[in-house]
This record gives sequence, C-alpha cells and structure tokens, in this order.
Amino acid sequence: MSMFEPGSILRYDYLWARQADAGEESGRKARLVCLVVRTASQPTSLFLFPLTSQRPDQSCAHIPVSEIECRRGGLEFPCWLILDEFNRMKTDDAYDLANTRPIGLFSQAFLRKIAVMIKKVAARQRIRAIVRS
Repeated sequence: MSMFEPGSILRYDYLWARQADAGEESGRKARLVCLVVRTASQPTSLFLFPLTSQRPDQSCAHIPVSEIECRRGGLEFPCWLILDEFNRMKTDDAYDLANTRPIGLFSQAFLRKIAVMIKKVAARQRIRAIVRS
C-alpha cells in the first residue's frame, strides 16, 4: 500500500490501550489517526497514533498540532497528537480503516518534530503498542 506515507492522516477504528486492557478487540468508532512511522524492520506494518480534539490531561504524552498543520492534515483546530500509545497494523489487515485514501498529510518538518518527541517520551516511559490483527 504505497498510498500510505509517514504523516498521512487516516480515519481508523482506533483501539485505545485502556479498551484493550478491558478485553476489547476493536475500536468503538472511527477516529482520526496519523501514520507516523514505517520501519525497515517491519515494512508491512503501519504505526497509527491517535489524534484528539479534546485537550489531553498532563499525564498523557502529547504534542499540539499547529493551525497550519491542521489545515495540511484536513483537521479542525485545535488538535493534539497522542504520543504514549499507538496501534500497529499490517497493511494487509487494513479493514479497520474507514477509507484507504488519506484525508491529509503533515509536513516533513512536523514529522521530524513528532519523531523527536516520541524518542523523548520513550526515554522516560513505555509507549503502549496495541497490535491489531
């Protein structure tokens, strides 16, 4: 699925870590997510970080999305990207995507900023990966 590139904004049935901990297996609703990384070690995996329009509480690692990046991503402002959890999905298992066409795309500069923030978060706490199959 070469249509997905880092920074793509997609609508996806995101499964929050707290929902997975409670035994749920699929997301309750389609929400906006950002494909942040694709790695050489897992080239067929998508790493999807959730976006929210509600200000996260301070215990949650997040980064605000600027007004210009919201416009690029097709998002309403204000918006935040959650950094301390993500869903990992194989490209072959894209059935939880509401649509395979990206809504928008964050800039490379903002993606670099996100990557730096994820590394900082990972250095001080565990980032929860919810593997979707």
